[in-house]
Amino acid sequence: AKRWIKNLSPSLLPKDDFQVSFSRSSGPGGQKVNKTSSKATVVLPQWHAKMWIPQEIKRQMVEHKYRYITKRGDIVIQNDTLRSRDQNEQLCYDKFCNELRRLVTFPGEVSEEDRQKWVQVRKRTNEQRLHDKKRRSMKKESK
Repeated sequence: AKRWIKNLSPSLLPKDDFQVSFSRSSGPGGQKVNKTSSKATVVLPQWHAKMWIPQEIKRQMVEHKYRYITKRGDIVIQNDTLRSRDQNEQLCYDKFCNELRRLVTFPGEVSEEDRQKWVQVRKRTNEQRLHDKKRRSMKKESK
């Protein structure tokens, strides 16, 4: 799963699994915007049943509440920032990949050297705490 997310790119996505539709976009642009359907909507229906998404990734998508998941269980991504249909569609796939990369994390491997270092730090702070405690106790006794 770690390698899958690292190598994930829009060109490697199985485009057959996605449903693409185009509609009129909002915003400025006058008559051209009102006549052309350049807003791209990319839907991945029933994403949890797709075998090409690793199980660990699916688990983290649910756990971290992947923002594009609908109540029906589809992933819906829209984009209307550009005037070109194809570019907006490509940006939808980019959003899908980028959001997955941002969302999914794997705990890093800790070297034995770092582990030993933190054991030493914990030990030192504990000794310091006990030393201070003893000093305060003796200070109270002397009063």
